[in-house]
Amino acid sequence: MISKSQIKELRSLHLQKFRQIYNKFIAEGDKVCIEFLRHDKYHVEEAFILDGHENEYQHLLKRLRIHVHSVNKAEMDQISQLKTPSGILLLLRRPDEGQKPDVSKGRTIYLDGIQDPGNVGTIIRLADWFGVERVIRSEDSADFFNPKVVQASMGSMVNVDLHTFDLAGLDLVGLPVYGTYMTGENVMEFNFSTPGILVLGNEGKGISETLSKLVTQRLTVPGSKDKVADSLNVATAAGIIIAAWGRNYGI
Repeated sequence: MISKSQIKELRSLHLQKFRQIYNKFIAEGDKVCIEFLRHDKYHVEEAFILDGHENEYQHLLKRLRIHVHSVNKAEMDQISQLKTPSGILLLLRRPDEGQKPDVSKGRTIYLDGIQDPGNVGTIIRLADWFGVERVIRSEDSADFFNPKVVQASMGSMVNVDLHTFDLAGLDLVGLPVYGTYMTGENVMEFNFSTPGILVLGNEGKGISETLSKLVTQRLTVPGSKDKVADSLNVATAAGIIIAAWGRNYGI
C-alpha cells in the first residue's frame, strides 16, 4: 500500500512544474525501467511494483538501496500515465541538464522548439541507435523528463547525454551547424563531417529565424516527384539524416 500523499506527489510529476520543484521524475514500462535499473546514470529513489510482479525485478533491485513499494492495480492505475500500466514504476532524481555542454567532440543534435514529447523521445532513441553523443533542447522544446518523452525513448536516455541550453551560447566557432529545411543539399549525397551539430526545427514552423542565422549548411531529405505529402514528421526526417550522417562512421 502507498499513502494518498505519495499518490498525489507521483501524479504531480506528470507536470513539468512539479518535476522542477521536486527535482524528480518518473519512469514506467518494463524496457524503460530495466535500463534505468541496469545503469547508474540516473539515481533511482524508489520503486513501485505491481502485486505479483516482484520476482521479475528482484535481481535488478537487490543491488540498489532503495525503498520498494508493493502496489495494487488500483494504485498503479492512479500513478501511471499509461493506458495499460506495466508491473513497475520508478521515481528518479532529476539531474541538472542546464550545464553548458562541450560540443567540440562527436555529434550533437539540437532541438529547436520541438514540442511533441513522442518526437523528442524518439529522437533520443535514434541518437542512441546511431551513436550520437548528445541531444540538446531549447527551453521551449518538450521537457526531457516528461513521462511521455521518457517512455518514447525506450531506455535510451541512459546512453545519450541530455542538456537544455541556448544554441547561441554554445562554442560554435569552426563547427559545422547543419539545419533541416525543405530545400538544401541532398542528405543522401552530402559528405558530413564531425564534430558537428544537427538542428531540428519545430514541427510546424521549422527552424526559427534566429537559429537559422547560425546554420552553416542547409540540408533536405529528397522525396518522390509524385509525392502527395508536403513534409516529413520531424522524428522521421531525423532518422534519415542521422543515418546518412552515420555513413562516416561505418554505421
